[in-house]
Amino acid sequence: MPLTKEEYQRIYSLVDAQEDLEVYAGKLRLPRGVLEAVLTLKIIRRVKGSYHHLEKRSGELLEMWESGRSIADIARAVGFPPVLVARFLLSAMGFSRRKVKKLALGLESSGNPRLDAELLEAQRADFVFSREAHEKQRLRGMLGEEITREWLESKGAVFTSEDCMDRSHKTPDFLVSGLRVLGMPVAWVESKAVFADEEEHRLYMKKQLTHYLRCFGPGVVVYWYGYVDSLLGRSSELIILDYTFFSHPRIEVLLNGSIKGAEDGR
Repeated sequence: MPLTKEEYQRIYSLVDAQEDLEVYAGKLRLPRGVLEAVLTLKIIRRVKGSYHHLEKRSGELLEMWESGRSIADIARAVGFPPVLVARFLLSAMGFSRRKVKKLALGLESSGNPRLDAELLEAQRADFVFSREAHEKQRLRGMLGEEITREWLESKGAVFTSEDCMDRSHKTPDFLVSGLRVLGMPVAWVESKAVFADEEEHRLYMKKQLTHYLRCFGPGVVVYWYGYVDSLLGRSSELIILDYTFFSHPRIEVLLNGSIKGAEDGR
């Protein structure tokens, strides 16, 4: 079931850091993964709003680091993800763009033991922009598509997955025939391992979904971690679903935050 706009705004205001997830998952009786998806959305928007402003302060951040403050401490002080703060610092230190990327992701050594230790700490502390976070989001996307594929198979639908389509054009995850959802025949299904509020949905409509509707006809978008109910009814040809529509043993894995990245043994 979708969240009302009021429910979503309350969650958005309450969940402000990773340690809030377990606390409010119990209090709000929602899966941890839903709150995690909302927090990720919140952090990314915060970054978009202040990235360039903070980037201009790279020299000031470097002075803070040279005075003895750690990357993690600086990140807390400026309210910004530690991996991105690390990138600003590395750029201010004179490293090339390629080297900054490698160092910030922990793929190379800087030759400075203190800096390397703090870069590793930043990776561990960053909920959204670390290498592990990127890997977990990739795995969530893959799992959402796998569950969708198995659901289509269980419905007896004939479908073609995106990896078998012409990549030179925008295509949904699955083109389908012989499928009705909530009584409506649909021609495609798109799987998104995100929570969608109005802004997020508007972005996906602009980037993909409007094109799919125009080229392929009625379809389904699955926002696995939920969506706000104000999205319903905006298009008679678009069905919006979330995790509550499906029955699958691996949905619990998708929702409870137990997906592990490469550094956790995957």
